[in-house]
Amino acid sequence: MLGLFTVVIAILAAVVAVTAAGIIVVRLTRRVREAKRTRLAASPRKALLAFVADNGEEGGDDLVAIPDDAWRAAEPHALALLGKLRGEAHLGLVSVFLRRGTARAALAQLRSRSPVKRARAAQVLGDLEVRRAVPDLCRLLTDRHGEVRVVAVRALGRIGDPAAAWRIIASLDRSDPLPSLLASHSLAQLGPEAEVTLSAALDHPQARVRAVCLDALGLLGATGSVHRIARILREDSHLDVRIAAATNLGKLGTRSALEPLTHALHESRPTALRAAAARALGDLGAPAAVPTLVKLLGDDAFQVAHEAAHALRRIGPAGLEALRDVIASERAAAQAAGMGAHAQRSAAAGHAEEALALAEVLSDERVGAAR
Repeated sequence: MLGLFTVVIAILAAVVAVTAAGIIVVRLTRRVREAKRTRLAASPRKALLAFVADNGEEGGDDLVAIPDDAWRAAEPHALALLGKLRGEAHLGLVSVFLRRGTARAALAQLRSRSPVKRARAAQVLGDLEVRRAVPDLCRLLTDRHGEVRVVAVRALGRIGDPAAAWRIIASLDRSDPLPSLLASHSLAQLGPEAEVTLSAALDHPQARVRAVCLDALGLLGATGSVHRIARILREDSHLDVRIAAATNLGKLGTRSALEPLTHALHESRPTALRAAAARALGDLGAPAAVPTLVKLLGDDAFQVAHEAAHALRRIGPAGLEALRDVIASERAAAQAAGMGAHAQRSAAAGHAEEALALAEVLSDERVGAAR
């Protein structure tokens, strides 16, 4: 029995020793590989930094002439730079990648069986802004892997081809759709030419699609769609969509948004919509909205009154003066009634004081930052 136990211990010790040796070998191999990659990347990285420092005007031919093994070692650094650069330096580095055949290789990788390779290729093509990749990237919007779809829509946004708008919109009407915020930003990146498509999509049967397109129009600054958005605010059957319409009318900042937002404040409307409309009037920044917002300071719905007070704050001098007038009028009425400092503060004055206090804090912060 003791002999058997000794044999088992010896076998276990041998297994542990072999495992430890294997781990050591793997780590040493990895370190040797990393050291080799670092040595190979050193010279190309210096050349890349010099190229960027020169705004991409000199050194492009030298980068193209770098041996393939050295370029592969430095390529992750070059791709990281590519995503950060703008202007001439970005265009110059894009030219280097194209001349080295990176776009061609990435296009081929879009059909790889590996989702990691497909996602990596999509990111490269987006950073290179390769327009001929748009059809294949649109195909990836239906990829079975969510990570690939996310990278694909980001890449389409970077490329900025408005032809991708309908495909991105269609990808929202799925059981596992793209994240709404990501889709809105990517659609907005497609530029003014996508406005017609986004406006037409406001008639889409899916409420989520309509809400995303409204956000994209707001980010795009699509003032030509104000009347369509106002119609959605009045008529849409989904509250979340109407709230999105109110929010984005405020972002567009046009005078024609004042009337539909004011109508959305009617007491018969849902509280959440009225609060969104009040907030949007503050974003709109129109002094003409001041009287309407002042009336809302005493609203029975706390959120509506709160948003109205801070909308007045954001409007600027006219709104701040109105807030001060509300407080002053209440104090004058209290003194006339002989109550003085013992008078109970109204909800309207409370909201006004809160908004004015925040305005003072923000003003002090701006003064401090300027110093």
